[in-house]
Amino acid sequence: MPKLLFACVIVMDNATFHKRQDIKTACANAGHTLEYLPSYSTNFNDIEPKWAQAKAIRKREGCSIEQLFAAYVF
Repeated sequence: MPKLLFACVIVMDNATFHKRQDIKTACANAGHTLEYLPSYSTNFNDIEPKWAQAKAIRKREGCSIEQLFAAYVF
């Protein structure tokens, strides 16, 4: 935090240790606002569409993950 400008918004994921009171207090005392990312959402995860594509091909072809990755380039 020492290198942050005054009154920054700090965004953290929902890891338990990010929600400790000492972290919240330190951010507030330094003049920062602490925000948390929303709970996991496939809409915010760019890899989800590729995994869906891979699963569909795997199901259609009846192949293992290893065979899938050997045969296809995503």
